Amino acid sequence: MSVIESESSVGKDVPVGVQVNTLEGTTDLGHVPESRRMRVKQVVKSLGSKEAWFGDYDYASLFIPNVPFLSKKRELPFYGVHDKLPYMLMIILGLQHALAMVGGLVTPPLLLAGPAGANLGTAAQQYLVSACLIWCAFGTAVQVSRMRLGKTKYFIGTGLISVTGTSFAFTNVALSYLAQSYANGTCPMSADGKTKLPCPDEFGAILGTATLTGVFAIALAFVPPRTIRKLFPPLITGTMLVFIGAALVKSGVTNWAGGSGSCATDHTVMCSGPNPQYWGSGAYLGLGFSCFAVIVILEIFGSAFMKSASVFIGLVTGLIIAAATGYFNGSVITSAPAGTFLWLKTWPLHIRGQLVLPMIAAWAVIVAETIGNVTASADVSRMEISGETFMQRVQGGMLADSISATLAGLATVPPLTTFSQNSGVIALTRNASRSSGYMCAVILFLMGIIGKFGAIFVAAPSSTIGGFTTFLFGAVAVSGVRVLAYAKWTRRDRFIATTCFALGLASLCVPNWFSYIFTYKGSNAGLNGLIQAVILIVEEPYLIAALVGVALNATLPDEPEDEKPEGEAEGRDWNEPPTLVGPLPTQAQEIKV
Repeated sequence: MSVIESESSVGKDVPVGVQVNTLEGTTDLGHVPESRRMRVKQVVKSLGSKEAWFGDYDYASLFIPNVPFLSKKRELPFYGVHDKLPYMLMIILGLQHALAMVGGLVTPPLLLAGPAGANLGTAAQQYLVSACLIWCAFGTAVQVSRMRLGKTKYFIGTGLISVTGTSFAFTNVALSYLAQSYANGTCPMSADGKTKLPCPDEFGAILGTATLTGVFAIALAFVPPRTIRKLFPPLITGTMLVFIGAALVKSGVTNWAGGSGSCATDHTVMCSGPNPQYWGSGAYLGLGFSCFAVIVILEIFGSAFMKSASVFIGLVTGLIIAAATGYFNGSVITSAPAGTFLWLKTWPLHIRGQLVLPMIAAWAVIVAETIGNVTASADVSRMEISGETFMQRVQGGMLADSISATLAGLATVPPLTTFSQNSGVIALTRNASRSSGYMCAVILFLMGIIGKFGAIFVAAPSSTIGGFTTFLFGAVAVSGVRVLAYAKWTRRDRFIATTCFALGLASLCVPNWFSYIFTYKGSNAGLNGLIQAVILIVEEPYLIAALVGVALNATLPDEPEDEKPEGEAEGRDWNEPPTLVGPLPTQAQEIKV
């Protein structure tokens, strides 16, 4: 501290010879606490600053399309997890994250509340889409925050851009259970036996059983991630994801051809909706193909923003074409409420014993998926992917996912999970700042409370929804293939994979092959429930594959990896596919725009 004599302007009235300590001339004050009011004033003041709004970011690099052979390379700056973003960039990147996953987020509620699921009606579909958007906004905010649980070593949240969306694993189980319920008479059918009637009780049973079994996932969140990876190694998790995506493709293609109503089985009946056509007609296939084709074109020629939002842009293109050709149901949007929120529609919650084991398997998928997704997000965010801090991030991600997904049933929505595609957005835009994650949560929340937004997806023809969801479900299967690449592929691994795929493919190709083994026709509700559970597990491809895979993985002894044959590197180079536009940039390098 400087010593200033009484001649200082601060101490004019101090007697001569007395020293006065002041802050004048001090260069290092250390940490100066900043009040919350001061921070608010700084934010308000910055709203009038051009620098705070735009900074010096190259915004054109996000939007200029890529033209092979002609586009120049631009290097984007990298924003770390804790870096501050200009307000405009924060809004754009938050919107980019939201658009990258909104198509996948709204697909499960559309399927579960639509004719393929419980057939709850248009109003219920609108509500469920909006409710899922709202709840996933809360789940995203929790994941991005990362809070310590008291004075313990446990956290909730990853502290990374980890965006949550409705789980496809639970969607698969729920669709199979609802199909079984309509087949055995638990859910009502029309008098002619061709049309599914609303089945709110069994939809409530799905929500209620998911909430109860979520306790299993919460318990798993306190198990060390390394232990979970031993129980569910990439070989098992990848196989499950492959079959989840493959089974869901059936729903996507069915919608693409016209929907899952009575017209899907009786081809003498036209499908319902504006400008009705026969199932599988060229008009329906063309509408779905318009979405699919736009997604492919944007991947080739699109800018960084367009590529990450390609699924949503493809959907919007399909909606525009459907509206122009008379296939868009505008009355749905007109009748939709301007605003909505959670619990405006509710379903009675029940517990179904036959759903317990399938849902426990689905929870295992969610937890195992979270470990991989958090690892990918940490890697592209340039954070450590080993050590205690990383393990705490993974544990926090698992706990946040488990709690949010478990409480989702009480919020009238199906369970959610961390989405993987946002890791690709981070790599593409070179932005890992959590501020864009919070902005994504805000945008998802606004999408949810604006009732007309959710109605857009319900008003779309089934063929348009089928076009882009088929692509999404294919992406789920490919993510499983990618996870399988991390397996060691010893003889033991190949044997386990062969067994899993044999039974999984059997259930995928001949769904009812196990339906006639039980001959019991009595009235014992417990026994009937057990029989339904066994049939559901065996006939659901990813469930039977997971059950057999986990059992074999736990019992077969480990063995050393096969020796790599000579010339493997040359063979890999020889089989690597060529590209006409040169090598693609790595995640941490420059991006072609």
